[in-house]
Amino acid sequence: MPRVSVIMPAWNAERTITTALRSTLSAMPSDAEVLVYDDASTDGTRRVVERFAERSRRVSLIEGTTNVGAGEARNRLLDRSDSEFVAAMDADDVCLPNRFLGYRRQVSDADIVFAPIARFGQTWRVHFPRPASLSPAAMPLALLALNPVPQSTMIARRDSLDGAATYRPGHAEDYELWMRLAASGVRISFSSVPTVAYRHHPEQATSQPGYGGQVRDNRDLAASYVALAESVLGVDVSDTSTDQLRARLERRIDDVTSRRDRRHLRRLVRSPWSFPLRTTRGASSQESDRQ
Repeated sequence: MPRVSVIMPAWNAERTITTALRSTLSAMPSDAEVLVYDDASTDGTRRVVERFAERSRRVSLIEGTTNVGAGEARNRLLDRSDSEFVAAMDADDVCLPNRFLGYRRQVSDADIVFAPIARFGQTWRVHFPRPASLSPAAMPLALLALNPVPQSTMIARRDSLDGAATYRPGHAEDYELWMRLAASGVRISFSSVPTVAYRHHPEQATSQPGYGGQVRDNRDLAASYVALAESVLGVDVSDTSTDQLRARLERRIDDVTSRRDRRHLRRLVRSPWSFPLRTTRGASSQESDRQ
């Protein structure tokens, strides 16, 4: 049985999935598999994956007959996996060679580990982020400021995603899941070394007009935010303004033991991109479609 399952939802990814699969197969350990869910693509995605599956027993294709979206596709992939660890990968990204080096050590200190992403666009000019990391103690506070974790860098203990840990319908379904897990006590950390190159292109959901508004209209997302805030801050923030919430987080950050965590948390809380959710009637009027 594979020890690691890499789950990869794909929809109309014919142009990019070859690179995603090649880079993943090259980087992952010998005791790993790639599970691809073709979400009823109308291009040649399925044929590309079939060719990989014919050449490698480590690649498996699950075919969807109707389009269900990336979140539900990931749920179905999780249902098909029975390995000890699960890693996420998107069909339009590139897995960096170092991704799986030392992953067992990382997940010994946390249940779910994320990493920074290197960014590139049509020109393949790669931009690497500044090194930063967050411990499991700091991550719940970080999630109240914004979603600092790229979905496609996730490596998790399979048992931490069992039970109710599924992606729910709606925009930013990954953010909702991370907050729900953090509120339930799942340990989430963020390492300092990029493991995935993230491709920017105009077809991405986050690039579409009105995406930020659709995120704020996600009731599950808002409810999970309020629940996490109550778990971490001990108060109901349903009627708390953005400025009041920022002040509460700033005070709570002072209690964090790690100096490095405090530094990174303050940077997140003071970021112009922080607090993207309109979870309250008192939310700042300056919040706009930024995500």
